[in-house]
Amino acid sequence: MGKTNQKDNVESIHKKALGFQKNGEQDKALVQLDMALDIEPDNPELLYDKAVSLQMLLRFDDAIEYYDKSLKKNKKNFGALVNKGLCLSNPETNRHQEALECFEMALEITPEDLGALSLRGYSLDSLGRYKEAIECFDKILLVQPKEVNILINKGLALSHLGKYDEATAYFDSVLDIEPDNFFAIQLKQEAQKSMKRDFLQ
Repeated sequence: MGKTNQKDNVESIHKKALGFQKNGEQDKALVQLDMALDIEPDNPELLYDKAVSLQMLLRFDDAIEYYDKSLKKNKKNFGALVNKGLCLSNPETNRHQEALECFEMALEITPEDLGALSLRGYSLDSLGRYKEAIECFDKILLVQPKEVNILINKGLALSHLGKYDEATAYFDSVLDIEPDNFFAIQLKQEAQKSMKRDFLQ
């Protein structure tokens, strides 16, 4: 098969794989991606898309392996860095320091990305670096002051620092936006209990 035909063949297989991936048929997508990788084993896009399908199947260690392979070919792949970080920070994997490094590398590429900044904050919080986490959340709240998940995350970080009154104020902010937010109600109650307990000690 000539190089042009081979390239066309890979593109055709890749397109088919992406169709399966979009429809949530990850096993079928992987079959197609493996066929394409047999022809072009170092293709960073194929390696990345295989990692995505593996991640969707919750095969986090396998996904990390393929994100790494993709990143060896293209170190500036923002999506690969963020997705690898998500795999690493998953409760099943629990590798928050490595995840943090991925999110920080992603932010070097796109410093203003609020999603990556939020994930950096989450990783910092998971590592017990609460003040740094709050700095991340504050940057996001400057742009999106009513972002419920960020308000909750900041409230949690403040709770971890023992600042229960401030935390309660953030949970109240969430409840002003979403009065039935069960998570915020629960966290507010926990913060108030902790504040009362500290007061009585």
